[in-house]
Amino acid sequence: MVDPQIEKLLIVQHRDVELLKIHQDLARLPAERKAAEAAIAKEQAMIEAARQELLAKELARKEVDVEVKAKEGALLRFRTQQFEVKKNDEYRALTHQIEQLEAEISSLEEREIELLLEIDVTREKFEVEESTIKSQIEAHRRGIDLLIEREKNLADSLGEAKAKVTESRKDVDALYLEQYDQIKKTVKRPPYVVQIVEHKCGGCHLKVSNDVARAVLNKGEPHFCDQCTRIVYSCNS
Repeated sequence: MVDPQIEKLLIVQHRDVELLKIHQDLARLPAERKAAEAAIAKEQAMIEAARQELLAKELARKEVDVEVKAKEGALLRFRTQQFEVKKNDEYRALTHQIEQLEAEISSLEEREIELLLEIDVTREKFEVEESTIKSQIEAHRRGIDLLIEREKNLADSLGEAKAKVTESRKDVDALYLEQYDQIKKTVKRPPYVVQIVEHKCGGCHLKVSNDVARAVLNKGEPHFCDQCTRIVYSCNS
């Protein structure tokens, strides 16, 4: 049989581990929420960047359109002036300016058509990406809601878990409890009370000395792994 005090310590350890898990989960939640919020911000920035790309092309098209209209106005004035001039050299100069403007307008109109096609492609791409990203954002927001709910549930269970630890410690012998608490301070993570199986510690998995293997058969006092200092016991004790 196992030392009755060890059995009680194992209950304390079990409840300590449950409490530790709650604390660890609560500690992780802010980082998980921050990561989800960062993902939302990144995806919103992607939507905004795509929107700005579309707006930039639409603005460029409008600027080209304004420039075309300005040149068409100048073209109309030059053509009107052609009817008013008397000298051949003035007429030829105006003709040259008209031809130059017509070439510039033609080039601008071609650019405007290119921009219109680019705008159509960009808008279609933006709408698809916006729909996909908005779905991802909504998924992140649902995840945040779940994290908030989980945080509340964990906070609610924290008090109960602490009470269970306190209750489980009441019947443990002071010597065992003192040693257990000391080991909790020196060992990085549970378990703190472990079984020896085939001369090996269940915590560090290293072989214990023959002295420890024999001593653990005696009840009435805690025994320790001579490698990791955890409390050890044997089911054969």
